[in-house]
Amino acid sequence: MPKRLIDLDDDLLAAAQRELKTTGISDTVRMALQQAAATSARARQVEWLEQGGLEGMADAGERGEVWR
Repeated sequence: MPKRLIDLDDDLLAAAQRELKTTGISDTVRMALQQAAATSARARQVEWLEQGGLEGMADAGERGEVWR
């Protein structure tokens, strides 16, 4: 993993550490990035469901296309 030099707001870092229950800077940033990515993925899944994605899974032909 490459090292990166970034500026962090100390108050924001402390708030994130409390919220995420992390102690180290790297752990906090890693966890925050993981949660951001997961939140985005969940939003896409909800949108897919709202657009009728689950109904498409009932048809075997369409179901195969979903996984491509």
